[in-house]
Amino acid sequence: MVEAPSNTLTFPVKDAVDVTVGIRRVREAGLLSGATEVDHALVATIISELASNIVKYAGRGTVRVNRVQANDGVDIEVWADDGGPGIADVDRAMRDHFSTGNTLGLGLPGVRRMSDAFSINSSPGAGTHVHVRKRIMGRRVAAPPATRITAATPGGARPAEPSTAQWDIGMHVRPMSGYVVSGDMTLAVQTDDGLLLVITDATGHGINANEIARGVSEFVMQHATGDVKRLLTELHAHLKGTIGAAVGALFIDPQRRMFRYAGVGNTGAARRVGASWRPVSKDGVLGQRLPTLLEQTGDLARGDLIMLWTDGLSELAGGMFAARNAFKPATQLARELVEDLGKPHDDASCIVLRWNT
Repeated sequence: MVEAPSNTLTFPVKDAVDVTVGIRRVREAGLLSGATEVDHALVATIISELASNIVKYAGRGTVRVNRVQANDGVDIEVWADDGGPGIADVDRAMRDHFSTGNTLGLGLPGVRRMSDAFSINSSPGAGTHVHVRKRIMGRRVAAPPATRITAATPGGARPAEPSTAQWDIGMHVRPMSGYVVSGDMTLAVQTDDGLLLVITDATGHGINANEIARGVSEFVMQHATGDVKRLLTELHAHLKGTIGAAVGALFIDPQRRMFRYAGVGNTGAARRVGASWRPVSKDGVLGQRLPTLLEQTGDLARGDLIMLWTDGLSELAGGMFAARNAFKPATQLARELVEDLGKPHDDASCIVLRWNT
């Protein structure tokens, strides 16, 4: 296939500025035209990670991005090439948590998971050459069935409905300025017994932190429970060997009209409308240092507005804003809290729960 020049962009990489400028040039060139916001972010993350690896391990190299029109859709192809020292053991480098630098080592495995096709060619002294293909428009080819059998989720856990007769839930996450993905993540899970809200702030920023936060959400979906202390204890064991995360977990028990909360690290929770309630998140980092967990409870009343947040959102300003704007739909309120009051030098996120009954 012969591609028009406008469908190809090549840029040199030697430092972090080149990485940022290159991603911006890809967007401005229209190579991602027609892609969803999610695919925009995924492609930008793939390019960022591959280009950053060149800077980190090789010092300099090139990235080439192609937009390829196929019969059934549009693909983005990315080539990242360098003449650096190469990788002695490619198989080992493709395992999660392996790194030859001072990072978590999730870069290449993370890129592979985000891609529809991935290949790498590297050997000592011969540099590293990575090729990725990502579909942004059209039908995606289904992946072959997995051989692993996934255990049944306890308590009938499933993503919670954002709005029901009982509650209205709003969640919003915004990455730190200069990043396309966030180490913060929010999750609302409905079980047979109630509603579980979890907010995560993984250590660091960018793709590595995002991988940790995703891992937290996947674990919670598989192990959702109203016992928030047990959940955090098991999550701590699951995160062992990683850079870790701060996590806050709030469980709503509709039958008893009460809630339970436990948190570790720089997450917070409070009732912004209704009787005063401000629990404590214990100092620590799940996966690194587990404190003595404290379960804190409260009673639910109609009209209660409860908020969970990470430290990328100012507690004082956020609390005042939420109280003044409690009449707004939870989704709108959560978005405005993060977008208007989130700190630009940090990931920011929050969950807003309004209890209706």
